[in-house]
Amino acid sequence: MAYLNIINDNLEIYDMNNISLIMRKFGIEIGEFDINELVLEYQKKDTLNENERNKLISSYSHIVEKFKDKSGYRSDVVCFYPEFEHLDFILKKFSPIHFHYENEYWYFVDGEAKFGFLGPDGTKFEVVVQKGEYIQVPEGLWQWFELTNKRRMKSMRFFYSTNSIPLRSAIKV
Repeated sequence: MAYLNIINDNLEIYDMNNISLIMRKFGIEIGEFDINELVLEYQKKDTLNENERNKLISSYSHIVEKFKDKSGYRSDVVCFYPEFEHLDFILKKFSPIHFHYENEYWYFVDGEAKFGFLGPDGTKFEVVVQKGEYIQVPEGLWQWFELTNKRRMKSMRFFYSTNSIPLRSAIKV
């Protein structure tokens, strides 16, 4: 199950309802979704070929429906595992604090990862998202991404843009 660490307050929260309520204050959606039979089959693999990735996304047509008509819609599947040749190089691109000009939704079908955020009020927090859970990374919100010590995850990602200039908070690094 997901857990939230509010770094400023040294507070950890393990209840999805409370995590969701807190994250909503920062424009972040988080929740759970059902794992289907195809996911159970694909969990046995480290990575998926292009056909398997497309089949996985298609098997969640009810999720695709939420995004497909939005501006700039696209989707992909991310597979990270310990033996992945360029894993450390790729993770170094995601770990520094940054923001995006589009909304991202990550639906975890295997493994787990940590998303960090800096709220407009200076609140610094991290949330670990696991298999059967999803998280929205809003456009314009300062964030970073890391794998947990397990160094393994598979996630469907859905992107879209609101075609607006995201509001950002100035930060001191």
